[in-house]
Amino acid sequence: MSKAVLRRLVGSFLKTRHLPAAVAVMAILLALPSLGAGWMLDDWFHRAVLLEKSRIQDLLGSPSEMFRFFHGDPDRTGRLMEIGLYPWWTDPGLKAEFLQALTVLTHRLDYALWPDSPLLMHAHSLFWLGAAVAATAVFYRRMFGATWGAGVAALLFAVDDARGATVGFIANRNVLVAATFGVSALIAHDRWRRDGSRRAALLAPLLLLAALFSKEEGIGTCAYLAAYGLFVDPRGKRRGLLALWPYAAGVVVWAALRASWGYGVRDMGLYIDPLTDTGRYLSAAADRLPMLLLGQWSPFPADIAVVLHPPTSTTFLWFAAGYLGLLLFVMTPLLRRNHLSRFWATGMLLAAIPVSATIPMDRLLTFVGIGAAGLLAQFWGFVFSGEAPSNALWRVTAKTVAWFLVAVHAVIAPLALPLRSAHPLGPRWVEARLHVQIPQESLENRTVVVVNAPSSMIANYLLLRREMDGQSVPRYLRVLAPAIPSVTIRRLDDRTLAIAPEAGYLRFPLDQVFRSERRRFALGDQVRLTGMTVKIVSLTDDGRPAEATFRFDVPLESSSLLWLCFRGSGFEPFTPPAVGQETQIRFDLKALMSLPEPMKQGG
Repeated sequence: MSKAVLRRLVGSFLKTRHLPAAVAVMAILLALPSLGAGWMLDDWFHRAVLLEKSRIQDLLGSPSEMFRFFHGDPDRTGRLMEIGLYPWWTDPGLKAEFLQALTVLTHRLDYALWPDSPLLMHAHSLFWLGAAVAATAVFYRRMFGATWGAGVAALLFAVDDARGATVGFIANRNVLVAATFGVSALIAHDRWRRDGSRRAALLAPLLLLAALFSKEEGIGTCAYLAAYGLFVDPRGKRRGLLALWPYAAGVVVWAALRASWGYGVRDMGLYIDPLTDTGRYLSAAADRLPMLLLGQWSPFPADIAVVLHPPTSTTFLWFAAGYLGLLLFVMTPLLRRNHLSRFWATGMLLAAIPVSATIPMDRLLTFVGIGAAGLLAQFWGFVFSGEAPSNALWRVTAKTVAWFLVAVHAVIAPLALPLRSAHPLGPRWVEARLHVQIPQESLENRTVVVVNAPSSMIANYLLLRREMDGQSVPRYLRVLAPAIPSVTIRRLDDRTLAIAPEAGYLRFPLDQVFRSERRRFALGDQVRLTGMTVKIVSLTDDGRPAEATFRFDVPLESSSLLWLCFRGSGFEPFTPPAVGQETQIRFDLKALMSLPEPMKQGG
C-alpha cells in the first residue's frame, strides 16, 4: 500500500461522521483489562455502605451517603477510631463529604443488579468511559469541523493512559459520569450560540447541573464555557461572556445546596475545599498545578507527587516549571495566531485549577485532557504543516518537542492504557503486598497491631475487606506508625513502646488524609483508645510528631494482641523487642517491587 493511499485512508477515518462511535469503541477495547481489576480502596467502603450488612452500619451511613467519608462529627469519628477504621492521629472534627447524587444512582444500580460482580461493575464504568469519549469527539467535531484535527484530538483523548487511572477504579466512575454530562453541556452551548437552538439554550445549564451533581469536578465544564465566551463565541466576547449568566446562576444554586445539605471538606490534608478554605487552597494550588500539567504533557504521571517530599519534591517542581516553560515557548506562535488554540489552552488551565484542591493524580486529568488534546492536535498541525515561523531555533526546538509528544501521546499512552486500566494502583502484586494479610488463626476478641504501614489508609481497610469477604474480623485494629523510610521501636517497659519514624509522623500525603497540617499535635497530647494510649513525646522542627509512646492495657506478649510489621515484601509477624532494647524496621522498596517467585519462574 502506497503512502498516498494510506494517507487518504487515515484522513477518511479521522473525518468520518462515525468517528465518535469509533473512538469510544477504541477506548473501551484498550481499557477492557479493567474488567479484572476487582475492588480496591474506597470500593470496600462503598461495598459496606451499599450492602447494608456491616456490623458498624450505623456509623457508615445510608447508601445515598456513600460519598460521605468523614462527617465532621467527633463522636462518630471517635467510634470509628476505636474500631480501627481510622488511625489514632485522625482529627476528630475531620470532614469530607462529597455531593455526587447522580453517580450514587449508578452504584445503586450495580448493587441492585449484580452486587457480587466487580466485573460487571467495571463493565458499567466502561460504558461511561465510552459515553465520555464519544461526547468529547462530538465536541471536537463542532469546534474543529469535520477535519483531521478533530479526529486527532478525539484519538488523543481516547487513548490517554490517564483514563486508565479512572476507569480501573470503580469509585472513580464519578468523573466519567461528570465528563459525559459536562461535555454534553458544552455541545449544547455551542449549538445555542452557533446555531441559535433555543432547546439547546435550555438544556445546556441543566446538563451542567447534572455534571456538578455527578462529581464536584464537573465544575471543569465552566472552564471551557468561560474560554468559549472569551475566544470562540460567534457573537463576540462581550455577548459571549454575558451569555454565561444561566451557568453562573446554576453554579450558585449548586453551591448553596451543597452547603445547606452539609457537604464539603474541613481539616483534611488530602483535600482542601476552595469554597471554604480559599487562602490555603490557593497556596497549595501553586505547587499542585504544575505537577498536574506535567502529568498531562509528559511521561511522568502526576501521581508521582504522592511519594515525593522536600527537597526532592522542590527539585521536581522546578523541573515541571521548566518543562512547561519549554512548551509555552514552542506553542506561543500558535497561540498568538489562532483563537481556537487559545480556547483549548485557557480551558485546560482553568480546568486544572479546581482539581488542585487535592494532591496531583492522573485521575484528575479528564477535564484538563479535553483542552490538552485539542491544543496538541493543533500544535502538531502547526509544526508539521510548514506554516510555522522561519526562526531556526524555534523550528528545531518545536519539531523536537512535537516528535517527543508524538512518542508520549501516540505511542506510550495507548500502550500504557490497558496496563493502567488493569492496575490503577500499580502492579497487582505490589497492591497485594500493601494490604494487611493476617495468618490463618482465630481473631475473635483479638486486637491486630500493625507497627508500621506504607499507607495507613490501605491498612485500615482490613476491617471492611474481611467483613465483606465473610472472614473473621479482629475486635480492634491499631496502626501505630508509617513505614517509610524507616521506624525505630524502643521497648520502655512490659506494656509500652516508643516509636520514632525516620521522617516523623504525617510526612507523606496519604498519611495526611486523616489530619490537616493546621490541626497540629502539641507536646504531651494523648489519644486514648480501648486498650491503648498514645502520647506525643517529641516534635519535628516543623511541628509534626517525631516520636510517640504506645502504652497498652496488657503486656505486649499477651495473646490478645496479634503483632504485624511491614518490611517490603508484605506484612509479617512482629515480636516486640525486650524491655530496654530497640529495633529498626527499614522500608525495602526493592522487595516491594520485586516479582513474586511464581512470576520469576514463569509460573
